[in-house]
Amino acid sequence: MKRRSPAGTGKPRKANAWSYSAEFRAIADAALRRFNSQRHLHPICGAKAKSTGEPCRQMPAKGRTRCKLHGGATPRGDGAAGWHTPGFPDGLPTGKPRSDALKARKRRQRRAVIAAMTADELARLEAWRRTHKPGGARERAHGRVALEARRWLDSIMAETPTVPTPEMAELDALRAQLRAHLARLDAEDAAAVVEPVPDAPLVGGLFD
Repeated sequence: MKRRSPAGTGKPRKANAWSYSAEFRAIADAALRRFNSQRHLHPICGAKAKSTGEPCRQMPAKGRTRCKLHGGATPRGDGAAGWHTPGFPDGLPTGKPRSDALKARKRRQRRAVIAAMTADELARLEAWRRTHKPGGARERAHGRVALEARRWLDSIMAETPTVPTPEMAELDALRAQLRAHLARLDAEDAAAVVEPVPDAPLVGGLFD
């Protein structure tokens, strides 16, 4: 079997006599035995393995709680070292929706438009502000739905109770009779329970 050279060298790898010696194998075997004897003291990954469905028993990656096969090697954090996180040396660039500079520019533009309004336009703006609550369209729609539901509940609570019909009175009488019958049965069951006498001899066994 032909040995492949290490990646990036392009030169054939020479066999190291020390790595194949009995002393080297003894040292490696002792290190593995020592590691396996102390492995139960180290934390484990614990993620659900797809192959077996059982918790993973591998050691987590350095500084992580999962092994490299279950996300422990995935880059984390913000900035260029993060994962799917845009990183900018001077913060978010101007023009982005989340940019503070964009929000400040929008506020300046609104103030300039209001300052250029005439008296009639300012009056219409004030009237519109009095009839419209601040917030987005979604919040206003949610408020309208809640107000309609409140009015519907108030109308139901304000309705006068209906006059009982003969059928309803008959049903109420039947319910009262059933409740009285159940209470009488419960009282009879309670009276039929006899407290056992301690250390009393059994009279009449099953096979007597």
